Amino acid sequence: MNTEPVDRIQKAIVKKTTPLDIVKAYAKMDEVRQRFIDMLGEREASAYIASVIIAVSNSDALQECSPKSVMSSAIRATALRLSVDPLMRQAHLVPFGKTATLIVDYHGLVQLMERTGMYEFINVFNVFPGEIVETERFTGRVSIHGDATTRKGGDEIGWCAYYKTRAGSERMLYMTNEDCDAHGERYSKAYKNPKSGWNTDRPAMRRKTVLRILAQRWGQFSATDAAWLKDDVVNGETPELPDDNVLDNLPAETTVMVDVNKNLSELGYDTPRPATPAPAAVVSPSPSAVHPEPEQPSDVDGFYTQEQIELQLSLT
Repeated sequence: MNTEPVDRIQKAIVKKTTPLDIVKAYAKMDEVRQRFIDMLGEREASAYIASVIIAVSNSDALQECSPKSVMSSAIRATALRLSVDPLMRQAHLVPFGKTATLIVDYHGLVQLMERTGMYEFINVFNVFPGEIVETERFTGRVSIHGDATTRKGGDEIGWCAYYKTRAGSERMLYMTNEDCDAHGERYSKAYKNPKSGWNTDRPAMRRKTVLRILAQRWGQFSATDAAWLKDDVVNGETPELPDDNVLDNLPAETTVMVDVNKNLSELGYDTPRPATPAPAAVVSPSPSAVHPEPEQPSDVDGFYTQEQIELQLSLT
């Protein structure tokens, strides 16, 4: 790769400030970062804030929410020690109009239960057509018999939750799909939200509902982790964060100077060098000198070709 000095090629790029940029700017504020640092430490706080930005970048609706509500909900998730990274599926930032809210996922619910160290087994399974469910009135023990006519996901007729503590006690709960839906419609603030799991992944919400009710009735948790039991939406005291209007002076657009040479070099392209004229030589005229070939465009005459510049700009 060439290492000699080169002519610098710069390009001015005008970038409009997007809603995501506003959330990023809010997350970088010292007061906001410090709240995460106090709870997680410097290193983990940076990683957690990055996961919040990832979640927001994946949702146009979240980008329209107030930055304060986004970061407040993320702080609540931090208090529960749950990730809002969509890939982790522990907790989700869900938009309610212009306000972001925190909703604990089924996997986050299981993690909260396991974290107590009290449970040996935790399970939720679906019940299919053809299977007969019986619940013993005195003990609450659930028995299932009969042969299912299908075991295709989406065809289940109900859900059964079960846990066994390390002390040996067991609890079970069976709910039909209709039972789960009725409970969600009555108690969940997110039930009618088109962005909530009740409207995007109802089987997952039914699975979480039966486990949450089982844990709410008989489970044991710390006071900090008990907030998620009351509703899908985790509410609480609003953390002391700056108001959204502190970003009112954010410019509508910014100009960024792009160094074409440096960026192309980092991508592995040869850095062009100014052409060095060859020493003059006295030669006899040749046919090619009398009728020279058309000059071919070069990408090593001290400048990049238009194709290279467009490639670099597309990656900026």
